[in-house]
Amino acid sequence: MSATVAAPNDCRPVLRSALSEIVEMSRELFLGPISVEEFSDPESPGDTWTILNVESSGSSKELVRASCEWHERLARQFPDSVSSVKLSIYPIV
Repeated sequence: MSATVAAPNDCRPVLRSALSEIVEMSRELFLGPISVEEFSDPESPGDTWTILNVESSGSSKELVRASCEWHERLARQFPDSVSSVKLSIYPIV
């Protein structure tokens, strides 16, 4: 059996273990569907990140408040994932 060795700045193993909890946290703040996408920079394949696409209804003020809370909770609960997880909000009209 072979092991995957992560580069020193590769936080994918940490993110994988926390991703289900991050999605669950996101469900508490955004009631619509959530999808997860992984991206990498073609010029720098080791530079990867995960985007959570969330759909949510509410006023602009409510969505901004939820986004701020999401980022604060991410930083507090999952500090190792802050630089590798991004949030994209699709407002439901």
